[in-house]
Amino acid sequence: MTASQAKATTTNVALKRLLRVLKQNWSWYLFIFIPVFGVIVFNFYPLITVIRLSLLNARGGFVGMVNYELLFEDNLFRASVANTLYMGVLGIVLNLPLAFMLAVMLNRVGRAQGFFKVVFLLPIIMSMVAVAMTFKFIFSPDPAGIINSFIGIFGIEPQGWIANPAQARETVVIMAVWKNLGYNVILFFAGLQAVPEEYYEAASLDGANEAQKIWHVTLPCIRNTMIFIYITTAIMVLRRFTEVYAISSEYGYPGNALMTVILYIYRQSFSTLFFQDIGRGSAAAVVLFIITMVITGINFVVVDRTDDGSKVSWLKRRRRKIA
Repeated sequence: MTASQAKATTTNVALKRLLRVLKQNWSWYLFIFIPVFGVIVFNFYPLITVIRLSLLNARGGFVGMVNYELLFEDNLFRASVANTLYMGVLGIVLNLPLAFMLAVMLNRVGRAQGFFKVVFLLPIIMSMVAVAMTFKFIFSPDPAGIINSFIGIFGIEPQGWIANPAQARETVVIMAVWKNLGYNVILFFAGLQAVPEEYYEAASLDGANEAQKIWHVTLPCIRNTMIFIYITTAIMVLRRFTEVYAISSEYGYPGNALMTVILYIYRQSFSTLFFQDIGRGSAAAVVLFIITMVITGINFVVVDRTDDGSKVSWLKRRRRKIA
C-alpha cells in the first residue's frame, strides 16, 4: 500500500468514526449548536461590524486608524474615560464591601431572611430612569431640597450635589450603589450558605473571634464567588449609561463630569443634538471593549488554581517558587 493510499484509508476511518459519533450524539450537538449560534450572531458579528465601522469615516470611506488618532486627541473622550474609571473604581469600593457585610449579617439572621431578601431585591426591579429622577429630586441643589434640608439641621451649608461638577460623580455612584447593591448581597449570601458550619465550629475551638473567622474561614471559602461578583460588577460599572443619560441627557453636564464612555459613544453615533460620526463612536466602543477585556483578564492572570483546586494569587505562587 502506497503512502497516499494509507493516508486516504486513515482519512476514511476518521471520517466514519466522526459520522458515527455525530449519529449517536446528534441531539447533544444540536443543543450545543443553538447557544453557539446565538453567541456568533449576537456577539461576534456585531463586534466585527463595530471594528469595521471604526475604520471608516462619517461618509463610509476607509480611513484606517485615523478615528483612533482623533479619538485620543479628543479632550471629551479622555474626560469620559477618566470619569468612567473613577466612577467605576468608587462604585466597586463602595458596593462590594457593603454588600459583603450585609450578606454576613443576613446569613446570621435566624428568622425573616425572606423578608430581608425581598427588601434588598426591591431596588433592582425598579426602573433606573425612575430611580434617577427620584435621586435627582432628593439631591436637589435647592436649599429646600430633601438632603440639603437634612444636613441643614447640623449647620452644613446647602450643597450642589448633581449640579456641582465636584460632587456629581459621587452622587451618581451613590445612586447606582443603592440600586444594584441587593444583587451582590444575594450572590454573597448564596456563597456564605455553602460554607460548612463545621469550619466555624473548628475556628471557635481554636479561640478565633468573629473577625478572625471572617478573614480566615469565610473569605477563603467564598473566593470564587468574590471573583465572579468583582468581574460582573466591574463590567457593569464600565457600561454606565442609563443613570447619567437620565440626569444629564447627551450633554454630560455639569462640566462633562457625567460624560462616560458609553454616553460618548451614544453622542457620537445616535445623537440628535450633535454631529454624528459613527466611525469615531465605533472606535470608542472598541476601546471600551479592550479596557473591559483587560480588567477582566487581570483576574485570570493574577489568580490561578493550586493542585487541591483552591485559588492562590499568581504573585504568591511566584514567591513560593523563588523560595
